[in-house]
Amino acid sequence: MVLGILSDTHNHVAAARRGLEALAEAGAEALVHCGDIGEDVLDLLSAECLARGIPAWAALGNCDGWGDAAYRGRPAGIEGLARQVHFAADGKACAVVHGDDLRALWQLANSGTLDYLFTGHTHRPELERVGRTTVLNPGSAARPRNGMATVAFLDTASGDAKWIPLE
Repeated sequence: MVLGILSDTHNHVAAARRGLEALAEAGAEALVHCGDIGEDVLDLLSAECLARGIPAWAALGNCDGWGDAAYRGRPAGIEGLARQVHFAADGKACAVVHGDDLRALWQLANSGTLDYLFTGHTHRPELERVGRTTVLNPGSAARPRNGMATVAFLDTASGDAKWIPLE
């Protein structure tokens, strides 16, 4: 399965749209958002999932107002929406967290139970191996730090991860 991964859109709809279009062109079969989504981008993510018939999982970030009505429940097409979401993709154990809670992030990474852990918050593309777990940060689609805006995709069958720069 090819996962399209984005993060830190901070309700910048145009940037999120560019990222989602790039991931669709890369053949994403499911989407993962690593937090700091924004209400309008959450609606866009939901619409993309419905239009393409694909699922998405999303973590709520420190800028997402966890108690806000906009983030209660699950919009159509979003299979999981919480501070921490666990899911299986192609038989691989996955989780997505925003990454602002470093203790929770590293507990998950060191748990030995995950194949993939997706995270954001730093606005920087990163790939790290912690035991059996691959920790992937797609960077930021809207507010990059030290570089260009990026999204990422991961082929769960091969383990290949690539970043897509956004113009």
